Amino acid sequence: MLKPAQLYKSELQKKNIESWYKPENIFWHGGTAEYSIELPDNNGEVHCFVSIDKKDSILGYISYDIDWQARSAYQWGIISFCKGSIEFARDLYQAIRDCFEVYHLNKIGWHCYADNPAIRGYRNFIKKHGGCECGYHRQDIMLRDGQLHDSVEFEILAEEFKI
Repeated sequence: MLKPAQLYKSELQKKNIESWYKPENIFWHGGTAEYSIELPDNNGEVHCFVSIDKKDSILGYISYDIDWQARSAYQWGIISFCKGSIEFARDLYQAIRDCFEVYHLNKIGWHCYADNPAIRGYRNFIKKHGGCECGYHRQDIMLRDGQLHDSVEFEILAEEFKI
């Protein structure tokens, strides 16, 4: 279930900090350093959610920025603290649906590092629900492993989105 992240601030920060030194989370922040999650004091231009289970424990974090004039959601931040969680995947899908059905946005866009295992899920998602890979950026950013990584851009327009 999605809940406003601000209601879970201290537990979210703890989970985030615990993720800093796990090699599988190298793609989460991008770059060579990790940082605390900045939660806004409103929901005007940034939406931040936690995915929680039935015991009210955090499964993951989902955020995105909104450009209301362009009716776009971009700069997505997505991390699952419970890898392979179906509940988290459902909540991410709900956040995407809400962008189109609740907030009436026209487009969502995000990027993923090409060697991030999550890219497979994103590619499967756009095959099933519409959208496209619209860009490939070579040697885009250095991560904390000291290597330059490529990134892939994805977009879904409201008219393409299939439920």
